[in-house]
Amino acid sequence: MQYSARRASYIAAFFLIVTVVTQLIYIGLRSAEIEFDSNTIWTIEAVAFLAISVFALVPMARGSAHTAAWAAVALGGAFNVIQVGMGLAMFGPVSEAGEALAPVYQSILAGAFFLYFAGKFLFGFAGILLGLHLIRIGGGAAKAVGALAALTGLGAFATNLMGMSAGMDMVMIAGAAGTAATLFLAMAAGMLAQTEAG
Repeated sequence: MQYSARRASYIAAFFLIVTVVTQLIYIGLRSAEIEFDSNTIWTIEAVAFLAISVFALVPMARGSAHTAAWAAVALGGAFNVIQVGMGLAMFGPVSEAGEALAPVYQSILAGAFFLYFAGKFLFGFAGILLGLHLIRIGGGAAKAVGALAALTGLGAFATNLMGMSAGMDMVMIAGAAGTAATLFLAMAAGMLAQTEAG
């Protein structure tokens, strides 16, 4: 099946929104102290991030004017697939292995969150690029979405850069900034997809 740049952009944007929804559900359930199977949410996220990685490559291959942004989206998706995979495959066994492996568990956790920060950093970067382009070419609602994508992208870019350095202390603020940036990145990508030739 052939995918145009426009169609692939819409699909990538859809799966970006899926990851926003899963993040909100996960945080909401954790905050309400409701027991749930985190593996189900993480598996949905893994599939969504794989789809993002694949479909973000199509606009690049089709000669999109936003190659750097789509490269950032594709790599951000790939980094997030790896960090989710670490959660699914490694968190449980190592955390249940006892105190002797506690330092190993902490290292794995820190590594997973480094990739989490890196992925959100890249989504923020993509949001800045697409947002600024929308501001330049759009009107009305497009300019507003572009401004929000650029601003939230800048916030995610900065906080997740700090997260890569500071570690777990930045999880809440960097995660919130990254989630907001992902939402407006998806909206900006969807609007800009209308300008893609194929």
